[in-house]
Amino acid sequence: MNILFSSSIGAWGGGENWMLSSALGLRDRGHAVDLAAREGSALAGRARAAGLPVHELRFRGDFDPLGTLFFWRLCRRLRTDVLCLNMDRVLRVAGPGARLAGVKAVVPRRGSQFGIGGKVSHRFSYLHVATGIIANSEATRDTMLQSAPWLPPEKVRRIYNGIHVEDFDRPGRRGPVRESLGAGPDDPVILMVGELTERKNHVHLLRRLPALRERLPDLKVWIAGEGTERDLLARTAAEAGAAADVRLLGFRDDVADLIAGCDLLVHPALMEGFGYVLVEAMAAGRPVIAAATSNIPEIVPDGVTGYLVDADDGDALVERVARVLGDAEHARVLGEAGRERARRLYAFPRMLDELEGYFTELMEA
Repeated sequence: MNILFSSSIGAWGGGENWMLSSALGLRDRGHAVDLAAREGSALAGRARAAGLPVHELRFRGDFDPLGTLFFWRLCRRLRTDVLCLNMDRVLRVAGPGARLAGVKAVVPRRGSQFGIGGKVSHRFSYLHVATGIIANSEATRDTMLQSAPWLPPEKVRRIYNGIHVEDFDRPGRRGPVRESLGAGPDDPVILMVGELTERKNHVHLLRRLPALRERLPDLKVWIAGEGTERDLLARTAAEAGAAADVRLLGFRDDVADLIAGCDLLVHPALMEGFGYVLVEAMAAGRPVIAAATSNIPEIVPDGVTGYLVDADDGDALVERVARVLGDAEHARVLGEAGRERARRLYAFPRMLDELEGYFTELMEA
């Protein structure tokens, strides 16, 4: 197949991670893969560094005849069979150009729980331009169909994200990582990963530090990420008397090592697109405690690979954290269940099989 991926996003996030990894995976399976991306975007830079052909452009708006012409020319030149894209804007700009160029399958992917708008342009693009739609979870799929009752359910295919689960099996990194971050071999360590924003809700855990430290005096907390709430988190840790035990690590590209060094991943997000780090922690055999929001209950079955709590229930969070960190055998059982689940449902080859099969199905149809 000749496959063209396209994104209008400038920053790097979960959707861009999915697109690049999928493009590289399909390329390695022998398909001809190109990327059309926003000029100067993080995705364009990383894709070019990985050896993908990259075509940069400016996305000017929903009505962009020059953008549509760009995709018409590009798809004709590449003889594109499948255009896979993110964001409604790309569908409205690139989709018509691709269809006019003879592209057999135009496939938008939605990776977060935001509904589809009710404008005429939304209906036209999803009903008459898109030939199929990918949702990254059942929760995302349900939100789409509830917001767009005119959309045929059979047109939306759920394909879970995939990770290279073997990359997170790093038992040898536990000691060195803990030593480098000031944690002793027996200190309980919580890890949180994500942008330091209100949506990720890291402060919810830090506000419970006094109660947690009563039960776990040697508790350490590592937080990887950057964002607007960094000062708030530092201040909250200091007010709890735990400034020395809370490490704000900034952006890290060694999350797999951090997971190897921790005992528990806590993810209290108020909303989530997919939550890669949940699957990554499970692949490493680490239990997870997360808020029961968005698609998280699909990833973390309560009581099996970890625990779910209400996003505003601080007492429940304290109880679950204390239970897991206070019982090493229980934590091991949860972690092993998570490892098995990650390998079964979220392995990267499984995702590529489904993606490749769906593209082929749409082309043949």
